[in-house]
Amino acid sequence: MKVSVVVPNYNYGQFVTQAVESAFAQTYPVTDVIVIDDGSKDNSLEILTGLRKKFGERLRIVEQKNQGVSRARNRGVELSESELVAFVDADDFWSPDKIEKQVERFKSPKVGVVYCGVRYVDKENQQLGIDLSGMSGNVLREHALFRGTTVLAGGSTAIVRRACFDRVGGFAPELSTSADWDLWRRISCFWEVAQVAEPLVSYRLHSTAMHRNLDVYEHDMLLAFEHMFADPAASMIHPLKDQSYFNLYMTLAASNLHARRIKKTAEFARKGARLFPAQAFLYALGYPVRIARRRLQMTSNQSAMAGTWR
Repeated sequence: MKVSVVVPNYNYGQFVTQAVESAFAQTYPVTDVIVIDDGSKDNSLEILTGLRKKFGERLRIVEQKNQGVSRARNRGVELSESELVAFVDADDFWSPDKIEKQVERFKSPKVGVVYCGVRYVDKENQQLGIDLSGMSGNVLREHALFRGTTVLAGGSTAIVRRACFDRVGGFAPELSTSADWDLWRRISCFWEVAQVAEPLVSYRLHSTAMHRNLDVYEHDMLLAFEHMFADPAASMIHPLKDQSYFNLYMTLAASNLHARRIKKTAEFARKGARLFPAQAFLYALGYPVRIARRRLQMTSNQSAMAGTWR
């Protein structure tokens, strides 16, 4: 099975070399690497031109005006000709055996997306933690109910059948931080999801990462939910609407509480309480326990995989 790699880049000249080189260093050779430069203003194009001399025609560099990560990824998908399309953000990079281990899971025609675990790193590639969370199989119900991670860090972990894009479309241009969540939801209406529970992606955490913008996250998730409950292909989960919104509201309340935004916390807590008052009360009581469990899980994952990444 041929694999094309799509790398959206915007002002990540300091990191893009590592992303591209990790794609070409795979034990399962990729057909091509398509870098979509989304109007970078740093030295990205200069760096990419140098990489083109090293890797030749297998490295395809496409320039476009700044249109956002969703349109950049979609442009890469449109240009790809392989049966499978893998994604890696320009500030992340892969373990050499990532593609090989994930391609194995596509032996089942029911599988549309395969993802893997991540190793969180800083700018200097120092490990900050490991996350192996996620789900496999028919994940639509859990995805819609917003109960835990279904596809972890899909912008850099996921490999997707090209047929999925042909059927459900690409990343929604009006979304940014949750565009991948929205796409996995649409794909899971027709295909299963598979996981390789190993940290095969180094996912960089730094101050310019999109996930730090809580306002954008709130906007995107509320819009993604609106799309989900208006989508005829997702009609089987439409009866879960109230419970899904409750889970989303309480997650947003907790996120705002963590960010010490009290007014926003109260706003989303009230919305959740209007749907299910008793559940909202129990959710609030269990918040400290959930925080403790997440910290314990992170510690356990780090201990279990420590030898792999030394």
